[in-house]
Amino acid sequence: MATDFQNLVKAFSVSGLVVGYPFGKLNNVEDVVTVNLFIEELRKTEKLKDVKYTYWDERLSSKTVELMLKPLKLHPVQEKTMLDKFAAVVILQEYLDYANRYVNTEPAE
Repeated sequence: MATDFQNLVKAFSVSGLVVGYPFGKLNNVEDVVTVNLFIEELRKTEKLKDVKYTYWDERLSSKTVELMLKPLKLHPVQEKTMLDKFAAVVILQEYLDYANRYVNTEPAE
């Protein structure tokens, strides 16, 4: 998976990565382990060492999307697919909103 990801980083000139992290999901250790293994695999390749990354709390993203999708009455498989994709969008948008508000993006003089 790290190699596939590395190819995407090159193809799209990625300079940063926002990783949805299941903070506080003590009852879902599998998700925590999956995310940790993915990041560790990427770190071990050292081919992505110039890509900055941050963990972002994903707990409320799925709930937000569930509430948006509920009125659509989708097939469960279709709903799950859309849930995952839109949750990723919510995570990224939350990070971008935070960065625009609180992170100094002005170049150093």
